[in-house]
Amino acid sequence: MIERIRHIFINETSNDLCLLKKELYQTNHSELPNDIAEKVFRTMHTIKGSSPMFGFDSLSEVSRSVEQAYRSLDHGKSKINEIIIKKTKDVVALIEEVLNSKEDHLPNSEDERQALIDFFNNINRLNAQTND
Repeated sequence: MIERIRHIFINETSNDLCLLKKELYQTNHSELPNDIAEKVFRTMHTIKGSSPMFGFDSLSEVSRSVEQAYRSLDHGKSKINEIIIKKTKDVVALIEEVLNSKEDHLPNSEDERQALIDFFNNINRLNAQTND
């Protein structure tokens, strides 16, 4: 039963990411419309909360950092730029890779995953310093 539910999670999340990726690649490289930024936030929020239940703990970590960064971006504390859009695309690709492998940890992606987490955490730290 749990494997069936896990399979549903993988399929639904993969579908959400596919739609999100399509929208990300159709946007201007220097700005992201508010509705797409909101979709990034909601998708990462869902992955953050659901992925640990199905054994994808690392996805929770990376999606949490992106979710927090997009929350800050939504509140106007920082501007979305082409680097953030590219890194968001990288996160989507990484999550897809993990879901397609059906494993939590991919050795080849460990450094990339940590670099992406660090990138979005740096946005969060900069925003926190701006608020002080």
